[in-house]
Amino acid sequence: MNTPTHAISGLLKRWGSFCVGVAVIVCLSGCATTQYDPTSGENIRNLYTMDREIELGRGVVSDAVQAMQEQGIPINQDLQKLATLSNMMHRIAAVSHFPDLPYTVTLIHTNIANAAAAPGGQLLFWEGLYDPEIGLVSNDNELAAVMAHEIAHVTARHTTKSLTRTMPINTALLFGAILAEMAEKDEIAMALGISFLVYQGIVLPRYSRADEYEADRLGLFYMAKAGYDPHAAPQIWRRVHERDGDPGLLQYLSSHPSHRNRYRELERLLPEALELYHAASGR
Repeated sequence: MNTPTHAISGLLKRWGSFCVGVAVIVCLSGCATTQYDPTSGENIRNLYTMDREIELGRGVVSDAVQAMQEQGIPINQDLQKLATLSNMMHRIAAVSHFPDLPYTVTLIHTNIANAAAAPGGQLLFWEGLYDPEIGLVSNDNELAAVMAHEIAHVTARHTTKSLTRTMPINTALLFGAILAEMAEKDEIAMALGISFLVYQGIVLPRYSRADEYEADRLGLFYMAKAGYDPHAAPQIWRRVHERDGDPGLLQYLSSHPSHRNRYRELERLLPEALELYHAASGR
């Protein structure tokens, strides 16, 4: 029977191998370069060039798709839905800050209401998004709101920004834990491991709430510029809030803002988005 220390130790080893890989990238590429970020108009620090980011995203999605296929999960079977998603993706990407990325979309036939973006323009959509009970979308405008949000995660480069931000502390905590374990100092390894898990899960998740708000804002403007009605974005989150209720204190443990906060912020941005929508639709 595994003790808690052994369980955390195993988790540390898995995360350790990941961070070793990232550390190799850091050593090979030198310090994070300063790059211009057109989504914010500022210079940012990022370990990844855009070419490397595209390569990373393709690898992540390829591995995910292979794993799902090995489990017998159908991929890209509904050609009509896939064509709709692909056309919508290209229409929205064309008005984004990075229109020339090699965008692709994969449709996964499981009843999960989710969508995700990997670096470099690789998008994943689960068929549960369309489900009338647990899903998020009921028309093309709402689907465009989800699509634009995911494209915004890509253009804002949230994943590699997060990797760049977290690299120093992740490496220090994990290598410290691994060295402590090698020296059979289980209590130190466990303490460092818990510190790492808390840091990853609460202080700086994969997408922070700031990232989610930024993707909501950029996505709202992208969908409007592409000619989709931006009213659909706050409409989704208002409906989900009415369905699921307020998460209360649990929202502070989540990387995503509460549904209520999301639709209120999107409604605040609607006047600016509607100007873009009217210009795009010729009204």
